[in-house]
Amino acid sequence: MKSKQRLPKKVRRHPHKRPKSHRGMAMEISLKLILSWIIALGAISSVFKLLPYHLSQRAKLKELKIQVQETDARVTKLKEELNRNFDPQRTQSLMEQYSSLTSPHQSRIYWLKKDRDR
Repeated sequence: MKSKQRLPKKVRRHPHKRPKSHRGMAMEISLKLILSWIIALGAISSVFKLLPYHLSQRAKLKELKIQVQETDARVTKLKEELNRNFDPQRTQSLMEQYSSLTSPHQSRIYWLKKDRDR
């Protein structure tokens, strides 16, 4: 006797199940792309908002660098003057320069302007 073998039933695939899975993936990818674009636009707008502040800070920095250079030059000049003023060999000439006192062997000469009316 021959036994009847059962053939597997045809597996029915529902046509609406497959597109649902693709539709879900498409929705997820679309949502990720939209969110990525929103974040990118936010970053770009932030950069453009910060650009004027950055440029003004660079201008202030440049101005401060110029002031520092001027101050350094002034400090150098004052150091040289300080060294000159405390030079023991120049004490006599400095006293004469900064005061009305002169050495006993010298007298001051004062130049007077001529009057043109005479």
